[in-house]
Amino acid sequence: MRTKRHRPDRNNILKIIVIAVDLLLINASYLIGLYIRFLGHPPAANLNPFVAAAPFLTLSSLAYIDVFGLLQFFRKSRRSIISSVFKLVFMQALTTTAITYFLGGFAFPRTVLLYAPAIQVVLLSAWNWAMLSLRDALTGKTSVMLVGGREAAGAVLDRLSRSRLRDRMDVRHVLDPSEKAAIVKLIPASDEVILCSQLPQELKMEIMVQCANSRKVAYLVPEVFEISLLRSKVVHFDDLPVLMPGRLDLSFEQRFFKRAFDLAATLAALPLLLPFLAAAAAAVRLTSPGKALYRQERMTAGGRVYQIYKFRTMREGAEAETGPVKSPKGDDRVTGVGRFLRRYHIDELPQLLNVLKGEMSLVGPRSERPYFAEQYSRDIEGYGIRSNVKAGLTGYAQIYGHYGTLPEYKLKYDILYIKNYSLLLDIKLLLQTVSSVLREGGA
Repeated sequence: MRTKRHRPDRNNILKIIVIAVDLLLINASYLIGLYIRFLGHPPAANLNPFVAAAPFLTLSSLAYIDVFGLLQFFRKSRRSIISSVFKLVFMQALTTTAITYFLGGFAFPRTVLLYAPAIQVVLLSAWNWAMLSLRDALTGKTSVMLVGGREAAGAVLDRLSRSRLRDRMDVRHVLDPSEKAAIVKLIPASDEVILCSQLPQELKMEIMVQCANSRKVAYLVPEVFEISLLRSKVVHFDDLPVLMPGRLDLSFEQRFFKRAFDLAATLAALPLLLPFLAAAAAAVRLTSPGKALYRQERMTAGGRVYQIYKFRTMREGAEAETGPVKSPKGDDRVTGVGRFLRRYHIDELPQLLNVLKGEMSLVGPRSERPYFAEQYSRDIEGYGIRSNVKAGLTGYAQIYGHYGTLPEYKLKYDILYIKNYSLLLDIKLLLQTVSSVLREGGA
């Protein structure tokens, strides 16, 4: 049986070139720093140790290129590439400092250790930006096959049309799961395959195997069960590998440090936010009759009901006639000041009181009203899992979704958060929230 040989395609060749030039630029930045420091005439006492250490610097650079995703060149946006460059440069600076300490002969002046990172940021950013432009010119759109039922496929197409990937993906085939023969036949002719939710498990497996054999990229819209398998522990029953998914909950230690972080961050932020809170309260009171703050029943960890605090953004008694309803876009019950507060999420800031009281966390699933939570629990399998952690001011669903995101999609984000929880993730999501609020508010 003859083994099929895979030719290196144009994308892989370009990746190799990009990585090689990245490594060259990183090493060149040290030389440039030396030439700047010594006004074009660096002494051999400094150049020779650099040559000896260059292999170590190259290996660490290659590792960081992999860790921070610069190898995923064709799947990253310009913003994420620049972010990866900054992370790489920061870690490389720490590594270079360590090397200068352990290799006594590596005589770099401190000024060079400062020059090199700045030069790396400029050179790597410019080079990768240029190559991304070349990528767009050379590769064009990828050919995509979408597999799913009518409703599921329509949902994916709708989201894809609003995604940043819409300019890079050309969905040429949309096939129903019943068209198995056509699906298998079209995999080799497609660059990428998207598998919608609610597909038969056997079909998913066969398509994934076919994609692996054909070296095609596969995307999978996960079920709740599949998300629960993330970060599973592998145990062995003799020669049988077994996955232990673990609890969809936080450990005692995680809850303790999460609570400590919530208290410390909230107490630190409140003095800075007091002027905004006072201005918002005054604006609400002066522009519409009624109280500045209002309370509403919400649900948090364990299904416990509590009173959430928010700035009032609607006219007083807005739900007296309608009862609990979702606020639609362009809701005429929302006041002028209320629209501004909602746009910048200032109406949410009083929830910091709920965080101090221990009813909420800074990061977690969005708090839901009991009326809707009971409805979703009946209609959506696994919805109660999100109640294993406290409701949060922000979270995965709030950042990557939007107000109109379906509750079953939000549930998947909530479970992803629980499975991937760490204190660093909370900090990252809080920073992303600030960035998102400023970006969307200014839009």
